[in-house]
Amino acid sequence: MEKHRLKANVRENKNPRMLRREGFIPATLYGPGSQSISLQVCQKEFSSLPYGSHSHVLELELDDKTTVNILIRSIERKIIKNETLNIQFYKVDMNKLVTVSVGLKYVGLAPAVKAGGQLLELFQEVQIECLPGQIPDNLEVDLTKLEKIDDAIHFKDLNIPNYVKIVNSPDEVVVKAVTSKVKATEETSSATPAASA
Repeated sequence: MEKHRLKANVRENKNPRMLRREGFIPATLYGPGSQSISLQVCQKEFSSLPYGSHSHVLELELDDKTTVNILIRSIERKIIKNETLNIQFYKVDMNKLVTVSVGLKYVGLAPAVKAGGQLLELFQEVQIECLPGQIPDNLEVDLTKLEKIDDAIHFKDLNIPNYVKIVNSPDEVVVKAVTSKVKATEETSSATPAASA
């Protein structure tokens, strides 16, 4: 993926709410061997970044025109107003391994589905470890391996590049072929609110 660039300025001495009203997002830059820096980035510029870039290395251009390689470690949002409240940038060393989450891409048609079954997708993302410059856009999950009901694909079954290590437990189920009845029961259970203690 193309490396995208984002500009950031040292944060003005204003409270976060005022900065956001003026079109800026409060942010923090931190990383090994350096002090954390309070920054602000343009809301419009940040929103224009492709979503996929959020899990890849970005170039952050600072006030003095120097650039640093960073990953977005967290984004705090107010869901109701779709407002970004704060961003945490992590300064990376391009020669050291990092742990990031990337999306799973389900490909192919499962024979078990052709036979009347349904897919129970338990994960949409996977945690991986690799060098910052080698972060893949996604990892593919080959659904053609699900030949019959109750077949499952685990993290250990994924075909991954040799420069990527999966952090999730190898035996965790990523996706499973189930009967329609089982899937309906799973979805009903997950939608039922937990009883308060």
